[in-house]
Amino acid sequence: MCHAFFIFFVYCTRNTRAHTRTIILLYIYQLFFLPEKFHTLALEGVPIFGLHNRTAAYRFVTLVDVMYENKARLLCTAEGTPFELFERIVTVSDAQQMAPRTSSRSRKSDDSNICVDNELGFAKDRTISRLTEMNSREYLEQHAAILAEKLVVQENDNENVLQA
Repeated sequence: MCHAFFIFFVYCTRNTRAHTRTIILLYIYQLFFLPEKFHTLALEGVPIFGLHNRTAAYRFVTLVDVMYENKARLLCTAEGTPFELFERIVTVSDAQQMAPRTSSRSRKSDDSNICVDNELGFAKDRTISRLTEMNSREYLEQHAAILAEKLVVQENDNENVLQA
């Protein structure tokens, strides 16, 4: 096991319309087997999410979920804090509270990059929480302990092979 480095734009913003089903399945395979092959993933350039990059936000949420569930370490450079990354993603009810529609209200003042998406709006809270936890001392210490345990098991396996 080792670590891997990806650039966010290349890894999470692939245009799925331009790719075949095989390419999409390859992406899914890579995503779910990343933690098995790499204990640490470094991701560069995570943007603030909004309407213009909603698909990338879904992929990032999935990546965070997979890394978290496998107790892997995720290091990111990003344009903001976990909260700021998802600030423009809102649920329908949040959007209605932000700007209730009336017939006389002008839409010129609306933020055109607000993404109203219930599924992503609810997933953002989980993702912010997980990113915050993955940055905590306790999580990193737990990751180090799991990694040390795996190394001991691997060394024992290597010794058994040499003795045989």
